[in-house]
Amino acid sequence: MTAKHHFFVDPTDVRDGVVALTGAEAHHAAHVLRVRPGEQISVADGTGRILDAIVRTVGRSVDAEVRDVSEVPPVAPSVVLVQGIAKRDKMDVLVQKAVEVGVRSIVPVMCERTVVHWDESRRAKAAARWREVARAAAKQSRSAWMTEVEDIRDVGEVDLRLPAVALDAGGHTRLRDALPRERPDHVSVVIGPEGGLSPAELHALEARGVVTATLGPRILRTETAGPVAAALILYAYGSLG
Repeated sequence: MTAKHHFFVDPTDVRDGVVALTGAEAHHAAHVLRVRPGEQISVADGTGRILDAIVRTVGRSVDAEVRDVSEVPPVAPSVVLVQGIAKRDKMDVLVQKAVEVGVRSIVPVMCERTVVHWDESRRAKAAARWREVARAAAKQSRSAWMTEVEDIRDVGEVDLRLPAVALDAGGHTRLRDALPRERPDHVSVVIGPEGGLSPAELHALEARGVVTATLGPRILRTETAGPVAAALILYAYGSLG
């Protein structure tokens, strides 16, 4: 059986038993996927609800009648990935894979070793692009939840929730040993850009209660380290694998 096409909408787009795909989502459905009246689709509203629906009309908007609603609990623990911005298109890959793994929130940050230097306009455009990448990845993986991509800020400005782990290739504590024994509600993971976090940044994070840890003897690229760390955390607590 062919898998149903999967879409994302805002919760406000579901009213009186009808879900409306609008804007880019409607264009993609009507002109790329060429959905037709009578076709079954699945729709997520980003809050854990999956709507099974039947397409009724196709035009500037695509309206579908909701036939069934499923509630999908969020992945636990909630992983917040605080990611040092990488150069070129590495961030696109990182965001995509982090969403596929199940990261709940991505916080892109400027660090001492960040190569790119952007003004506020460029920062806003980059964050907007990564949100689109996250949306596409959530659709591809048929997620019920939308991964949030926050605005870019400096690493020292992030309001970190503990427990939190910062990856340091030169560290001695393995990630598995740095995690709480009992599953917490959330875990924050801080990853530096190319070259990693600076000694001063690591010291400042440790002063805030962040534990430094390593993934082992292999040195992973920054765009690989975050998704791998998130996957290991979710595996450790039985939410993946």
